[in-house]
Amino acid sequence: MFLTLLLVLFAAGMFGGISALLLKKKGAKTSWLCLGGTFAGGAFLASAFFELMPEAVGDLGWLKASLFGGGLILVLAWLDRRAHHAHAEIHGHHPHGGSATSAWVLGGMLALHSLLEGLALGSIRAAPVQQALALAILLHKATDTFALAVTMGRQGVATSGMVGVTVLLSLATPAGAWMASLSDLSSTHVLHGGLSAATAGTFLYLAYSDLLVPELKEREGRFWKLVSAVAGFALIALFARGHVP
Repeated sequence: MFLTLLLVLFAAGMFGGISALLLKKKGAKTSWLCLGGTFAGGAFLASAFFELMPEAVGDLGWLKASLFGGGLILVLAWLDRRAHHAHAEIHGHHPHGGSATSAWVLGGMLALHSLLEGLALGSIRAAPVQQALALAILLHKATDTFALAVTMGRQGVATSGMVGVTVLLSLATPAGAWMASLSDLSSTHVLHGGLSAATAGTFLYLAYSDLLVPELKEREGRFWKLVSAVAGFALIALFARGHVP
């Protein structure tokens, strides 16, 4: 049963990344890719508000969690300015300008958070609790890889690079769970809290500056983009309510 959970989590991650790749092959200028970006932006916001920050606050307290997450937002903004990249829209005939730094920072934070999710999953011995946590992870795993692939595609990353990152990110949670199943990880609360706060800050920054604001500034298709963003937010919020501490 445990091996089946790991395989399903890996498959979910691959599904999200491959879905974004298929949309890219149809043309990065299609409205479907725009809707995918805003959907991911809404899902990122919900993940930050209902999953990541509650985890961080539970481990670190409000002050430390806020400082950690807010500090990460400032660092990302500084990196973007240093890179001299504007956050361009997906839609239209213009190349995507978004920050080249953002996709790799996002990928790194997602990978680390996915690894810790796996560590938490593998350290649980009670089967019902483990299955509930696996379901919670499963519900946003495809969204994570989809959003990352969309962001990388917007920045002109080669298909081979997107596939490689999707595979690595999809493997992170199963790998963490497998390692945890072999050892005792009962003292990772501070590390988990810090990483949750940092990832929440990353999600908030990317959702605002890369995935939502550039798209919603465009009048064309704004209504459906907004609907897509709300759908992404509502989907994650709905399922997050069942496992937020």
